[in-house]
Amino acid sequence: MAMVFQKLVTYGEETSYGQTPDDVSRWVGGVVSFSGGVEPASEEVAVLSSDRLLKPFVYGLDVGPSIEFYIQSPRFLKYAFGKTTNTGTSPPYSHLLEIDQDYELPSITLLEHRIGANSHGYLYNGCRADKLTISWEEDSLLKASMEFKSTRVTKTTTLPAVSPDTADYFKSSSKTITVDGVQIGYTISGTITLSNNHAAFPRSGDFVPKHVAGNVSAEAELELYYVDSRFVDLMMSKTKFDVTIRFTKTAQNYLEIRLEDCVAGVESALEAEGELLQTVSLKPSGISVLAVDDVSAY
Repeated sequence: MAMVFQKLVTYGEETSYGQTPDDVSRWVGGVVSFSGGVEPASEEVAVLSSDRLLKPFVYGLDVGPSIEFYIQSPRFLKYAFGKTTNTGTSPPYSHLLEIDQDYELPSITLLEHRIGANSHGYLYNGCRADKLTISWEEDSLLKASMEFKSTRVTKTTTLPAVSPDTADYFKSSSKTITVDGVQIGYTISGTITLSNNHAAFPRSGDFVPKHVAGNVSAEAELELYYVDSRFVDLMMSKTKFDVTIRFTKTAQNYLEIRLEDCVAGVESALEAEGELLQTVSLKPSGISVLAVDDVSAY
């Protein structure tokens, strides 16, 4: 008989790198998929012997969890940026997420719950965000995916009680996009990517003991109807410009992605049938997120 499990993913913020915090019941968002990303670090070796078969050797485990979720609160995104500035003494509060110049980003423990007759879970310690992707399409919810580098995975039978967040999700229909000071309303879809390019320390025992961030790379891509030559003009003149993308729940609850000093590349092929579209690739010199809500501190 097949075992059926309820599935859940929560997290806790580590105060000591790689150590499980007391509270690992924090809500991520509307999680749609999770992978622990556990793989053996191994190779097949050939030696001079009478046997033609290669011999497998396992040196340890590499752990790289990944998670995809609909955004209810931008709070979880802060781990990809590293620096958070909270302001306000009463609602609405503001939270500015910026790239931290420190090469050691904040770490979390992720907990994968498998709840059933034989409930258990897996703890992923020392998780540092390696890559963040925020995306949306027409008539969709705002989605994020994050890839982490972890120092260890262990099985646990201790699963905390979890209080789900009942807040609304951000919707693509609530977006407002401003390019070079002008609001545009013909964007179909978009993707923003931030990569921290972590490097691993040499393995000690079964696991990698530490990951440190490298240089940060950021890029964005917008798919739009071609209604004017705005982006082509910006590309051909090699002009740098700012882009803001705001998703609004209310006037006091919104998420704004800020791309600063962008250079653009544009592809807009002529097709015999269909609408005339353009794909705009953006390379920003700066990236940040401003979140406004009723949470006092992230």
